Amino acid sequence: MRNRLLLAAAIALTGTAALAQNHSGHHDHASHQDHGAHHAQPKQSEKLSPQTQRQIAEVRAAIARYGDFEVAKREGWTKFGGEEPLMGEHWSPPAKLRWPDYQGPGAKLDFARPNNLMYATIEGKRVLTGAAFIVRLGPGEALPTGFAGSADRWHVHDMEQAIAAATKERPMLRWLANWWLDRNYRDKGDNRGRLAMVHVWAALPNPDGAFADHNRLVPYLKHGLPSSAANGASLAAARGLDLAAPKGCENAAAGKLWIADASRAQKRAVERACELAAKQVSAALLEHRAHPAMLNRAAESAWESFETVWAAQLTLEQRARIAAITEHGGH
Repeated sequence: MRNRLLLAAAIALTGTAALAQNHSGHHDHASHQDHGAHHAQPKQSEKLSPQTQRQIAEVRAAIARYGDFEVAKREGWTKFGGEEPLMGEHWSPPAKLRWPDYQGPGAKLDFARPNNLMYATIEGKRVLTGAAFIVRLGPGEALPTGFAGSADRWHVHDMEQAIAAATKERPMLRWLANWWLDRNYRDKGDNRGRLAMVHVWAALPNPDGAFADHNRLVPYLKHGLPSSAANGASLAAARGLDLAAPKGCENAAAGKLWIADASRAQKRAVERACELAAKQVSAALLEHRAHPAMLNRAAESAWESFETVWAAQLTLEQRARIAAITEHGGH
């Protein structure tokens, strides 16, 4: 329950992009300030040991019934945040399910009880893609042991750091956020407000590994393309395609602009650039749907154009504010 409350508050206070910053190579999860990472081919994850494969299979079996989204709804799972590019939505369990509150670097995960479900909206339907584990850590505590081996990739959302970044120059919101932290965190003597998270793509294959922060296949599936169309595609191409998906520009930019406290002029410039890039990708989808290599080049070019405007519009301080939302780790 505390995990759900912490994450709900984090996203409410830092915008819907709070869980989307910098997770893929380092959650990238692709922040606009790290330009080069989008163009390189993602590294394939290391070969998984038999023990790790069994643990992933246990997760897959545990979440299989949630392939029917109505089951999750009936049980009371709750969505927090929006749909993140190349990822989807995160859903938390209700208190009545008594899901584990994993705490500390030595937390022993119950692979049959992941405390997050992951869904992506594909062709108008919520499709289960996998699960996530969240472990609460205190200041300075190491990342959880997690799965067997060293392939699992963790990232951390620090509540105090996230709130400080998102509420800079927003004194009333900062006061409300600190009031919430006092009541739900500091005054209870619970100093574990850093939320470590690992994704497990147990329901949708991921070419970059079961623990990758993102899944390049998601935007291809959203557009009704075969998985093979993503072969050899860069993260930039996948992100370009995602701009042309429903709410693509909103998912890519709105939350980050809020965190950065962007001006109206900055917002207008970024929104226009995103709309133009999305139109370019939509045109490429009509013209090159049967030619994946050409489509991917067009999508990558569109993303580069959008990213150039983004970099030109936001100051170094604004980009640093966005980057502060997430700590990056490894295993």
